[in-house]
Amino acid sequence: METDAPAILIVDDNEDNRYTLQLLLESDGHSRLATASGGHEAVALLAREKFSLVLLDLMMPEMDGFEFVAELRKRQEWRTIPVVVVTAKDLTPEERQRLNGHVEKILQKTAYRREDLLREVRDLMVDLIT
Repeated sequence: METDAPAILIVDDNEDNRYTLQLLLESDGHSRLATASGGHEAVALLAREKFSLVLLDLMMPEMDGFEFVAELRKRQEWRTIPVVVVTAKDLTPEERQRLNGHVEKILQKTAYRREDLLREVRDLMVDLIT
């Protein structure tokens, strides 16, 4: 695995969604990918490896995406990791406010196109390099 390439963490409790995102990112040239089936597993991975970006589902059992984002922002070394939410949930204004300032982008699973996600990831990766 290339150690200088940015690492992306995909957090989603749905195995098919994780696999689809992983294939999509691999096809776009991203070689350092890790997946987690929930917030607790993602926190454990973050404790072991440095990630440049997190793609996050909100609706997960045990520790949902909102709790994960709160946990991420508690630790100084994780606060700068950009988070892109990829969710099927229709967010209420209160939920959007809860995420405001803590995530880079919110993409609705039913509304975004693959190209939209890849563009977001590419833009964030360029920002990390420059």
